[in-house]
Amino acid sequence: MDRSRSARLAKSSWNRGTCQCCLSNRIQPLVVIQLDKKILPETKKWLISKIQEAELLVHPGEDDEGDMILLSISHCTLLHSAETLGLSKIYHNGEVMPFSITDRENFSNAANDEEFVTLAEKQYIIKQRLDHLKTVEEESIPGWPMNKKILKGELIYDIHSYFGTPIAFYFSFLVFYTWSMVPPAVMGGLLYLMPWDSLIGYITLAIFNVIWSTVVLELWKRRSAELAYNWGTLLLKSNFEEPRPSYWGPLGKNPVTRRQEPYYPSWKRKVRMWLVSGPLVCALLGLSVMGMVAFFWFERLMKYYYKQTPCLLTLPLIYLPSIVHTLYTDLMNRFYKGIAEILTEWENHRVESSFQNFYTLKIIVFTFFNSFAVLFHIAFFKQDLQLLQKRLASLLIVSQVINQCTETLIPYMKERLFPLPGKNQSKDDPDIDKMHYQGQMTTCAGLFGEYIELFLQFGYLSFFSCVYPLTGALLLLNNLTEIRTDALKFCRIFQKPFAVPEANIGIWQTAFEMLGLVSVISNCFLILMLPQMTTYCQNNEIDNKTVLFLAFVLEQALIFLKIIIAFGIPDEPEWVRIKVAQIEFQSFQALKLQKQGL
Repeated sequence: MDRSRSARLAKSSWNRGTCQCCLSNRIQPLVVIQLDKKILPETKKWLISKIQEAELLVHPGEDDEGDMILLSISHCTLLHSAETLGLSKIYHNGEVMPFSITDRENFSNAANDEEFVTLAEKQYIIKQRLDHLKTVEEESIPGWPMNKKILKGELIYDIHSYFGTPIAFYFSFLVFYTWSMVPPAVMGGLLYLMPWDSLIGYITLAIFNVIWSTVVLELWKRRSAELAYNWGTLLLKSNFEEPRPSYWGPLGKNPVTRRQEPYYPSWKRKVRMWLVSGPLVCALLGLSVMGMVAFFWFERLMKYYYKQTPCLLTLPLIYLPSIVHTLYTDLMNRFYKGIAEILTEWENHRVESSFQNFYTLKIIVFTFFNSFAVLFHIAFFKQDLQLLQKRLASLLIVSQVINQCTETLIPYMKERLFPLPGKNQSKDDPDIDKMHYQGQMTTCAGLFGEYIELFLQFGYLSFFSCVYPLTGALLLLNNLTEIRTDALKFCRIFQKPFAVPEANIGIWQTAFEMLGLVSVISNCFLILMLPQMTTYCQNNEIDNKTVLFLAFVLEQALIFLKIIIAFGIPDEPEWVRIKVAQIEFQSFQALKLQKQGL
């Protein structure tokens, strides 16, 4: 690339917007649109003209014929968008308040775009405006074939790969969750290494797991509320979400906002969900069942072969079925993820939160069944604790190695062995060169895979660590490296994704809590199958009915204990609750004064 040419991002090439008060001597490029290499200049000009309708600042890049469009946003548009999205900012008294443009003089740094609104928020606002950019009338696209038209109200952009997720929340949760595993890791490690084999020790560990999972999730709620308040998203409202960019249907008037937008009857969506998506999900669960049956058949075959020729060479064959099924499970999880996204998109959900919830629900149901069905079958039907321990060992070791390789090691080695052009840049290099380099990086697929991994870890630890005490230690070791490798992915390998403002980790909080509830049943009945419990009952002449009754009583007691802990630990710290109450009171007073003024 001609360095002298690339350095010239002329300020005169930026459109000046519609507000004269927003003229600035320095405009910061915030978002880059990478166009196809074959795009014609007239098509690019048409795109630029449409983007300007979204009240964004546009620059054609290096020249009018290039494959790049740079976007920024004016000061006034930024403030109006911050108010519309309900972003909270620091008030003059140090409190965090929902931003109001009429009261902007009382917000700290409201006149300074670089300090008032974060980079991630600016990029998200630009993405929102692009996502909801529509044509007013049917028109042809210059430079495209004559049969390629955009209908009235059709979306111009559909940027699927750039949907944002709260990365800061993920890393906060990852660090919080990792250090919270220290107590079960230490306790399980001691139980595994000590020479005595006490039934009391295993029962204590099972009860501890149930209490631990409840306390950790409740404490995370408090930590999440603190972070959300400090980041200004705790009071973020989603009642009036805009329709998703890919939401389709005949145009109609929204009875609440009075805006023209697509309309799709909810009964049609429910028909698609119950009569198409549901049966397809069940069919895919059937493939998991087939994999489980194949695993048990392979397991019997390898055991028989080892008994016929027992030696060190045939000993690894005992673990081969678990390793093969672990690979199959991982492959099915990845395949199903794509199917779930296609099905959820086809269901045509109106808002992004609804789409993400139903998509996540599909993934959670399948992942839970695909990953835990074999373990539950081994534990409660075959009642083979030795096989369960081997299966857990293969899952915790093989799965972690596969994830680390596929998620980090392979992309990192590719980046090291085949570096992208322009990798070694300095701070003084032109911005346009840095944009070209970043545009060649791998697109970030979001944090869904990372949350699924933590979801599975939480299940392994809360369900089965009472029979395999090393579970906590192995997971802790994995997550200590996971923190660094995830940071490497987002800093060095993937493009920076758009960050959607969020107040918590969303549906994942509910998913983890459901695992904690199921773990009560799992731990209580796993204790019944311990050899030590069987020996104890035989020595004390305790029949099976009595044992089952005692297990049921213990289960109900632990559920009641979980409820007490959940209600005993407030979801928000006292100081956050007071701050929120003050903001709501001030908002009520301002609304009352406004009505009186009318």
